[in-house]
Amino acid sequence: MLKKLSLLVLTCLIISLCFSGARALGEEIDRVAVVTRVIDGDTFDIDSGDRIRFADVNTPESGQVGYQEAKEYVAGLVEGKNVYIDVDDKYTWDTSGTRLVAVIYVSYNSTHYLNLNKALLQNHYATVWDHDNEFNPNNWSLYTSKTAIPEFPIATVLVLILVPVSLLLLGIKVYGKRNRS
Repeated sequence: MLKKLSLLVLTCLIISLCFSGARALGEEIDRVAVVTRVIDGDTFDIDSGDRIRFADVNTPESGQVGYQEAKEYVAGLVEGKNVYIDVDDKYTWDTSGTRLVAVIYVSYNSTHYLNLNKALLQNHYATVWDHDNEFNPNNWSLYTSKTAIPEFPIATVLVLILVPVSLLLLGIKVYGKRNRS
């Protein structure tokens, strides 16, 4: 019994360590979506119907100098493609209640994501518009390792595998009857 209990504790420890990895860096992927329409340089729509507002950056509005360039820059990186969304944990929605506030990542290469919020700032398409939320633009990196915030987190894989295996080893039924030989 002590051996089984030790196995359960070890499994829980491994899972909790995996889940804490991305948050320790201040980054997480809450959603993966396909961009269906770019509204402007800091707002777009996704396939779920939600509208996303880039956190802590501001691009020119329609009719202002730089509007078209910012919109085209964002569209070239995201339109019709997967985006990896870190939704603000503090408020989630903007003050109008119509847009999710988030840091947006796009796949840059096989090993890194590009932080699009930071890229807008670095390429002078946007200015910092720091709001009360979980994010701090001063701490953003332009590139983030995919191992730091994977598309399909290893924690999910471990939960799907280790929990049923641990329960089976402990003698708890998971999927129907257990074969006793």
